[in-house]
Amino acid sequence: MTPRICFSACLILVVVLEANLLLAMDQFIKDRWFEQKGGPWQIVADKLSYNEKEGVYKAEGNVVISSAEQVLSAQNAIYNEKTGIVEVSGNVALKVKGDTLKAERAVFDLNNNTGQITKGRLFLWENHFYISGESMEKTGPDTYKCTRCRITSCDGETPDWSISGSEVTVTLEGYGVVKNSVFRILDLPTFYLPYGIFPAKTKRQSGILLPRVGESNLNGIEIELPVYWAMTDQMDATFYEHYMSDRGLMQGFEYRYVADEKSKGTFLFDILKDRIEEKDLSNSDQAGISPFPRTNDIRHWLRGRSDQTLPLGMNAKLDLDYVSDQDYLREFQTGLYGYQARPDLAGEFGRPLEETTSPYRRSTLRLDRDGEEYSLQGRASYFDLAENPASRDSSPGIGGADFSLLPRPLFGSPLYFRFQSDYNYLWRNTGIKGEQLFFTPTVSYPLFLSRYLEFEPSMAYARNTQWVEDPVSGNDTQARDVYDFQTRLATNVERVFDMQWGEVTKLKHKFSPSLVYNYREYRNPDRYQTLFEPSTQDGKYNQVALGFDNLFDVRKENAKGEVTYEQWGRFNVTQGYNIEKPTGSNVPENEKRDFLPLEGFLSVSPLYPLTLQAEVEWDHYERDFTYANTSLEFHVKRSGGKYDTYAVDYLYLKDGNKGFNFNGNINLLYGFSAGISESRDLRADNNVGQSYWLDYQSQCWGVRVISESLLGLQSFMILFRLQGLGDLGSK
Repeated sequence: MTPRICFSACLILVVVLEANLLLAMDQFIKDRWFEQKGGPWQIVADKLSYNEKEGVYKAEGNVVISSAEQVLSAQNAIYNEKTGIVEVSGNVALKVKGDTLKAERAVFDLNNNTGQITKGRLFLWENHFYISGESMEKTGPDTYKCTRCRITSCDGETPDWSISGSEVTVTLEGYGVVKNSVFRILDLPTFYLPYGIFPAKTKRQSGILLPRVGESNLNGIEIELPVYWAMTDQMDATFYEHYMSDRGLMQGFEYRYVADEKSKGTFLFDILKDRIEEKDLSNSDQAGISPFPRTNDIRHWLRGRSDQTLPLGMNAKLDLDYVSDQDYLREFQTGLYGYQARPDLAGEFGRPLEETTSPYRRSTLRLDRDGEEYSLQGRASYFDLAENPASRDSSPGIGGADFSLLPRPLFGSPLYFRFQSDYNYLWRNTGIKGEQLFFTPTVSYPLFLSRYLEFEPSMAYARNTQWVEDPVSGNDTQARDVYDFQTRLATNVERVFDMQWGEVTKLKHKFSPSLVYNYREYRNPDRYQTLFEPSTQDGKYNQVALGFDNLFDVRKENAKGEVTYEQWGRFNVTQGYNIEKPTGSNVPENEKRDFLPLEGFLSVSPLYPLTLQAEVEWDHYERDFTYANTSLEFHVKRSGGKYDTYAVDYLYLKDGNKGFNFNGNINLLYGFSAGISESRDLRADNNVGQSYWLDYQSQCWGVRVISESLLGLQSFMILFRLQGLGDLGSK
C-alpha cells in the first residue's frame, strides 16, 4: 500500500471499530444485564444470610445467581431489596447465551438500570469480539461510559491487533465520542486519532458504511464511500461514491425492498463519466477487452431482480439487465470494487445474470396466474446486443402470452384433453419483425394393460400462423399445420435393499424402460420463414425411441430417529431410430440417418464431497462424441473442519464451442491455502480468464494475494481481513 492508502485504512479501522465497541456493549448491557427474561432469580452459595430489618441478602463462597438464560457467579454478593442494588466481587463471571463477562467487581442498580464494572472483559460470541476496560459504566437509562477501553477479535492476552481508547461515551439513538484512539499491532501503536464522533444507533439506521480504499494501474487511487439510507422498515438504499483518480467519479445506487415473504426486489445502477472517452484499438490491452470500438464517455449498468405478488392470484417476476457498452462489464467485473463484491442477485432470486462475455443482455417481465386446471403467463423480453454498438438497432424485443389447459377428462370419457396456446410479437428497429399465433389441442388415452405395463396413445394438432414484416421481401402472412401422433409403452420395476452405511438404512433402485413412437407431419406453405420456432421442429418425423431410466434413492435415519430421503443417482440412456428419414432444411445431418445419436445422462451425488453430472451424445456413424457437457465437484475433508475443493466444467460441441473451467482451493499447513480458477476456450486455444491466489488466515486476521487475468486485463491485488470488520486492500 502507498502511505496515503495506509493512512486512510487506519482511520477507517479506528472509527468503525470504536463504533462497534460501544454498540456491542450497549446491546449486552441493555438486553442482558437488566432484562429478566427467564423468570425469578435463584441464589446458591456456601453461606447465605438475610437481614430482615435492612432487607439485605448476603452470600459468601461460590455464589451462583441464575435464571433460565443467565448465570452470574462470584465469591461474594450483596443484594439490597429496598434500594435494588446488587454488589458482586471476586472472580465475577456472567454468562448469557455464549457471551461471557468477567470482572473483579460489579455493582448493578436494578431500579434505575445503571451499573458499573471494574476491570471487566466482555466476550461476544456471535462476532467473536473481546471488549475490556478499566471501568465500564451505565450512567443513565440511555448513556454509557468506558475508560481505558480495548476491542479486538483476537484470542490471547496480547492480541495480534486491537483498538484502544482512553475514554468512550455514548448516548443511545444519539452519538458517541471517543478520545485518544490507538490502533495497535501486537502491542505496538501504529495509528493515533485524538478525537472522534460516531453515530450510536441500536436500531436499523441511516449512516456511513465501511469505506474501501485501494490503488490500481487501470484506475489509479480508488476510494469508495457507501452511504446507507434506512427508508422504512421494508425499504432501504445504499449510495456508492466511487472516486478513481484516472477515470473519474462513478456513482452507484442500490435499492432493496421486502413487502412480504414472496415479494421482494433488489435493483442496482452505476454510472461513470469516463475520463478515457474513446477506446484505443491500437493498444493491445484495450483491443484485448473486445475488438469493438467504444466512443461513449457516459457509461452505466442497470440490473435488478424482483418477485411480486399481485391481486387476483397473479405473480410478477422482473429481470433488468441493460449496459451502455460490453467493455464496461469486463473492466469493472472483479477486484475490490467489482460487481462480484455487490449483492448476489442469482443467489437471492435464483435467476442468474448473463455471463460477462455474453454478446447480449436480457431484460424480462413475466406475469403468471396458475389455477387448478390452467396456467396463464404473459411476458415481455428485450435482448440488448451490447457487444457490438453497430448491431444495437437490431436488438430484438419479444412480447407474448401463453395459456395452458392442464390434462382433464373429456366429457366424462376415459380420454384426456389438454390445450396449449401461445402468442408472440417480435420487434426491432431494423430487420425482420412479426407476430405469431400458435395453438395445440391434444387428446390422450392412458391405459394400464397390467399391473406393470402402461400404454398411452395421444394425438395432437398444431396451427401456427405468422404475420411477417420483411423490409427486403415485403409483408407476408403464412401458416403451418402440424399433425402429431405418439404412443408410449412403459413399465416400472423397483426393488428395495436393506443396508447399513452410516445413517443409510435402505437403498431403492427403480428401473423404468420405455418405448416411444412419434409421427409428425408438417403441411408447410411454399414459402415459410421461421421466426419463433426452434429449428429442429422443421420437417417430418417418423421415429421410435427406446429409453432406460434408472433412479437410486436412499432412506436415512439419524440417532434421533428422524427419517429423510435423498436421491443418490440417476442414469438414463435413450436411442432413437428413424423409420423414415426426416425432412426439412434445418434438421441436422446426423439426425437424418437411420440411427439417431445415442443420448446419455448421468447424475451422481451419493455423499457431500462428490457431485457429478454429465450429458453426452454419441454418433454411431462417425464413431465419436458430438456433444458432451460434464461438471464435477469434489470436496476433501481436512483437519480442523476445513475442505479442499475442486470443480471442473467441460463443454464440447463437435462443430462448435469447446470450453474448460477449473476451480480449486487447497488448504495448506499453518493457516495457508492456495487456489486457482481458469477458464479456457479450447477451440481458440487461449485463456478467457485466470485467477491465482495465496491466502493466510490466522484466528482473527488474514491476507490474500490475488493475480487475475480477464480477457487480457491484468490485475494484482492484496486483501487484508480483520475478523468482524471485513476486507481492505489495494489493487
